Amino acid sequence: MVIDDNPTAAVHHLLVDGHGVPARKVTRDARIVHDLGVDGDDAAELFEELHKRFGTDFGALEGQWSEFFNTDGASPHAILFGIPAIIIFGAVAGIISAVWHWPKLVAVLLALLLLVVNSRLLSRWFARELRPLTVRGLAQIVEAGRWPADPGNVR
Repeated sequence: MVIDDNPTAAVHHLLVDGHGVPARKVTRDARIVHDLGVDGDDAAELFEELHKRFGTDFGALEGQWSEFFNTDGASPHAILFGIPAIIIFGAVAGIISAVWHWPKLVAVLLALLLLVVNSRLLSRWFARELRPLTVRGLAQIVEAGRWPADPGNVR
């Protein structure tokens, strides 16, 4: 099997060697984001490499990106929630450490802990459901030569 001629083998190779995904996880039915964790800029690099190797037109994906993948970096909502959260959790940690006469370092660590726990909870509560894209589906898209205009045709 020649990797350059076989889209499935090329996708497998790029995920394992290019993105460090364990080979045992890369099955035909593995979902690129949900199961393999390839998202954001990493996913964009995967598509860029597939375009270079096979000439696949991923133009339609640009308008559908947010249906399948997250973007890297903080969203405006995260920033708007984050600034008040830093102030509130810093104040709460300061009050708790003052009442219990804890050192300032403990207050800072407590504020960071509260911020991390809060951000994890918010990301779980407000996360949007992404459409799945499997290794098999991506290989089929590469074979077809272009990303489907209808996101419902992506497997």
